[in-house]
Amino acid sequence: MIDEWINQLTEQRVLYLLAVLAIAMMIDFFSGVLAAKIKQEITSKIGINGILRKIASMILLVFFLPVAFILPAYTGIAMLYVLYVGYLCLEIQSILENYKKMGMNTAPFRQFLLVLKELINKK
Repeated sequence: MIDEWINQLTEQRVLYLLAVLAIAMMIDFFSGVLAAKIKQEITSKIGINGILRKIASMILLVFFLPVAFILPAYTGIAMLYVLYVGYLCLEIQSILENYKKMGMNTAPFRQFLLVLKELINKK
């Protein structure tokens, strides 16, 4: 039964999206630490809080994997896509904020995201 779930999730590319989310979380964390170090605002309290929030987020995202199979038809898979893509957008926004704190120009990245958004909306 678990093998069927994993196969279905892999076929739907949900697990790949979760992996991309995990990578984005790591980039966000490390870019946040680097931005705090550059701005001389790094503290252990903020760092630990960031780590705990990332762990809690990942636990919540993984929790919804089996929940998706309780819902009928492909409703659960659709729910996972919305949840994961939404969270990925928030992670990208956070990464861009960290780069901006470091003094980098984020306008090209933002322009790329706008073009990507338009391409997605056309489909």
